[in-house]
Amino acid sequence: MSQVDSSSNSVALEKISQSKSQFKFHGNGSEFFGIWIVNILLSIVTLGIYSAWAKVRTNNYFYGNTEFDGDRFEYLAKPMQILIGRIIAIFALIAWSVLNSIHPIVAIVSAILLMIAVPFLAVRNTRFDARVTRFRNVRFDFQGDYAGAYISLLLKPLIAYAVVIGGTAAIVVGVKAISDSMMSVGIGLAVLFFVAAGVLMYAWVTVGFSQYIVNGYRYGGKAFSAKLAVREYIKIALTAAVIFAVIMVGLAAVAYASGIASTLMAAFGGASGEELQNNPSMLMYIFAGYFGFLLLIFIVAAYVRVRARNYLFNQTKLDGELQLASAMTVASFFGLILTNLLITLFTLGFGHAWVAVRTARYMASVTAVEGDLSQFNADDHNANTSTAIADEVADAFDINLGII
Repeated sequence: MSQVDSSSNSVALEKISQSKSQFKFHGNGSEFFGIWIVNILLSIVTLGIYSAWAKVRTNNYFYGNTEFDGDRFEYLAKPMQILIGRIIAIFALIAWSVLNSIHPIVAIVSAILLMIAVPFLAVRNTRFDARVTRFRNVRFDFQGDYAGAYISLLLKPLIAYAVVIGGTAAIVVGVKAISDSMMSVGIGLAVLFFVAAGVLMYAWVTVGFSQYIVNGYRYGGKAFSAKLAVREYIKIALTAAVIFAVIMVGLAAVAYASGIASTLMAAFGGASGEELQNNPSMLMYIFAGYFGFLLLIFIVAAYVRVRARNYLFNQTKLDGELQLASAMTVASFFGLILTNLLITLFTLGFGHAWVAVRTARYMASVTAVEGDLSQFNADDHNANTSTAIADEVADAFDINLGII
């Protein structure tokens, strides 16, 4: 009986492993460095004109070296598409900069116009990037509508800011109106409201945005779908806040116990340059404090990124048949961020090629698709993208809807 159970378990495990297909990235830093440095030099020599060809070469390299189930991705955009869009984007950026410098009122109006244009540009950018991506002769697409974009990318964030900032200010003003002697209580209540409302609004906005993006994607005629729960993002945000608070309290306790806190308070309290010169340990403590705080921010950001990506991918299906899977860990992702930062610093930026390749390899290694790919078929769509204007304008103004 035990032999039968053992045999059936091994068969089941074999089926599970066969139904899971891992992404792989085959590029290497030395190879990409040659492409990257030539791209930079030619872009400089041609006063930026070659940058369109540089973008295509870079994307061809990364797409072409990304393997899934024995096949590789393709990037279909043409350099002239990119160049025309980039020229228009540059003129738009110059015009916006000039308008901002003319008059404060003009600057405010131009900023409002840009904010209104963000959802439109974001949709066009995402649609272009999807349609120039092909796998097994089937292109991706993005069919999210503009109404959904304005609700998810503009209306909800504005409501969230109004609730968090307006509610916090209302508590402080209300308590002050009642009694000045209760201001300490009012500030405490305002801080609690700010944290609670911030966590809730973050979850609400993130769920709406993520569902809009995922549910808008297509692979040929097959739709991606995800149903996300606000409570999961609340858990992520609350846990991140607890991690931040615990580490900060721990560091403060160590600082006070060792006497470092008094030194830092003296430094931030207005220590003169001569005092700082005569006390090198003070400078060392200040540097350590800034570095420790930066490290803490990286840890918390890594936690949020990992948890959010894993949850999103593990809730996403393609045509109800194939299940996306993400297996990132906070330790491995934080290690990637930290080592990439050190490589960039110690190579004075020339290590960018290795950083890009290491990141692509890591992201591929933690991403998989579960399901029977041999039974999955998709037909290419007929939609085309002739220009990259919105894509380049979105890049110029740093509008990016990346959620992975």
